[in-house]
Amino acid sequence: MTGVVVLGAGFVGSAVARRLVGRAEVAVLDLPTHPGLFARDDRARSIVLHAVESVGAVAVVNACGLLRGTTDELTDANVAWPTWLAATLQGVGARLVHIGSAAEYGDPGTGDRVAETHPLAPRGDYAETKAAGSNAVIAARATGLDATVARVFNLVGPALSPVSPLHQFLTDVTALPPEGGVIELWWPDTVRDFLLLDDLGEALVRLALADRSLDVVNVCSGVGVSFGAIALAMAAAQGKPVEIRSLDRPGIPTVIGDPARLREFTGLEPTITAELIAAHAALAPEKG
Repeated sequence: MTGVVVLGAGFVGSAVARRLVGRAEVAVLDLPTHPGLFARDDRARSIVLHAVESVGAVAVVNACGLLRGTTDELTDANVAWPTWLAATLQGVGARLVHIGSAAEYGDPGTGDRVAETHPLAPRGDYAETKAAGSNAVIAARATGLDATVARVFNLVGPALSPVSPLHQFLTDVTALPPEGGVIELWWPDTVRDFLLLDDLGEALVRLALADRSLDVVNVCSGVGVSFGAIALAMAAAQGKPVEIRSLDRPGIPTVIGDPARLREFTGLEPTITAELIAAHAALAPEKG
């Protein structure tokens, strides 16, 4: 049986590891439990290469990164780390599957589906560092590394990150009394492309185990769902009547990915609706 190394045991890394059960041997390296990796030195390189050798890995899935932090923290996690990892894997024979972000597109300036060839226009430290990290991996591919950037769109699943707008929607709906009430949204007509966590896990596994690789693949549904529709669906799932009130603070109006390359290369056709988002989104349990 072939093997895969998964870097990161969080939201995404755990989903990938679950999907690999019975299909490949798995070695999971979580940075908090392998602090030597942070140094990105010879010892760190030996940790990664030992994991690759231990399972006969044909691929390494990089599910490490930061959604928020200082500029230096984001640069370290989202740029320096994948750049070092790509250099570490040069000549090893294991494919690098790096998780990029739809935020790299910024405001695509269109309501149409955005293909992988669309120009990047990231806004803010997170988006800019993710774009730089993805570009570093693509550059390494040009010098011989077998590598793919999986440009992932908005995730839906358990233990939602507070960074996700879904976290706020669900928090607000859950806080309402049984008779319902008012939910305030920055701009209800905002449209995004959402993806179930299990679909992401499956997509990354297929990209890791495929006979060949592509430079960049949008991992998305290709379906736009408005924030207002999501909030209403969440309220309906809890049996609470709600009124949506707009704060009239529009941002980037629409970002929808083109899933054609994902479908053609992996055979996956993720689907999404506001009702599916409401059914699968969940807050992390409170600690204590």
